[in-house]
Amino acid sequence: MNHRSTGLATMFLAAALVLAACVPSPKPPPTPTPTPPTTAAPIASVPPTDTPDGADPVVARIVVRPEHLELVNAAGIVVDELSYDAEAVAFVDTVSSVLGGPPVVEERPGGHEWFPWTKYTWPGATVIDDHEPDGISSDMNVAIEFTHPIVGDGISVATVQGFRPGDDAQALAADLGEIWHGSGYDEFPAETGPDIGERWYSEWDGTYGPANANAVAVSHWSREEDPTVTSVVRAPWNFGIGHV
Repeated sequence: MNHRSTGLATMFLAAALVLAACVPSPKPPPTPTPTPPTTAAPIASVPPTDTPDGADPVVARIVVRPEHLELVNAAGIVVDELSYDAEAVAFVDTVSSVLGGPPVVEERPGGHEWFPWTKYTWPGATVIDDHEPDGISSDMNVAIEFTHPIVGDGISVATVQGFRPGDDAQALAADLGEIWHGSGYDEFPAETGPDIGERWYSEWDGTYGPANANAVAVSHWSREEDPTVTSVVRAPWNFGIGHV
């Protein structure tokens, strides 16, 4: 090879190296940006739905039922029911609130045929809490007696028929088909609840006694023998068991 050929070869080689240097090398693929884990949006807590019916809570009327009192407002809506099986303190507190004042409290000793009892008295109304020994329960926890048609601050008292303390008990007995003896101690059910036990059965004449159930009793006698009291409404009273 002569000097001219060598020079050309050298020149071509240098040019190739320059071109090779000008070709960009391939770039690595971009590293993906990590995606943060998806977090579920928090669920807002929903408060309990409050659906007051807007009923006026002021009691205007008491309806005496076999197992509870219905506390009724001026619009005729039952705003509460007060069970005779409530604790005596709670029952008395509610009655005090409705009647607008506390009762006169009197403790009565037991006798040969009855247990000790506590008597709570407001004008026209009395609650009795008898203190039965543990293991003995012949009736509901408390009983109530109304001797006047209006108690508290103008609150009326009646049975489901509309009979009020002081109304004509003999007329109601006739309407209900109940026997009226005229002895001065007549008493009959104005309303009877569901049976809570078997009826007494007489094998002598094959007849059953009154329903063994709680009832609303209408009578001509009161615990205080008040001559101004002409008829009384009391509950609960079970005509199917013996009373003393």
